This record gives sequence, C-alpha cells and structure tokens, in this order.
Amino acid sequence: MIVDMKDLKALVNELIVDRVDHRHLNLDVPFLHGIIPTAENLAVAFWAVLESRIPAGRLHELRLQETERNIAVVRR
Repeated sequence: MIVDMKDLKALVNELIVDRVDHRHLNLDVPFLHGIIPTAENLAVAFWAVLESRIPAGRLHELRLQETERNIAVVRR
C-alpha cells in the first residue's frame, strides 16, 4: 500500500472538500480565484493543492467526476 486510504480521505476532505463544498467557486475559494471552474480546471487546481501535501512521486492520478459521463483526469 502506497498511501493509507483513511489518511488520504482525511487529507482530501481537509484540503478540498471542506473548502469547496457549498461554496461559490469563483468568489469564496481563494485557490480558485481567476480560474474558470470547469471539471478540467478544477482537477488541475485540486492536484496543485494536494501535491504539496503528499510525498513527492506519490500522487499519480486525480479523477474528478461531475456526472456519470463528465470526468476529468489529471496524470503526471
């Protein structure tokens, strides 16, 4: 196991979900100011936030699913 899923979930909730859930993304979320909130742009922004808190080389893929047919994936 590379990352404990419980720890990863807590980190995602702290850094992403708690900051964006039920918020106006253009006005209320500082790390999204100036970014058009498409799924693709959000995935890149979320990656940037998470990357600094996950050990180097450990974050491989971020998948953001808006609907069943609208999914954005970032891989590095």
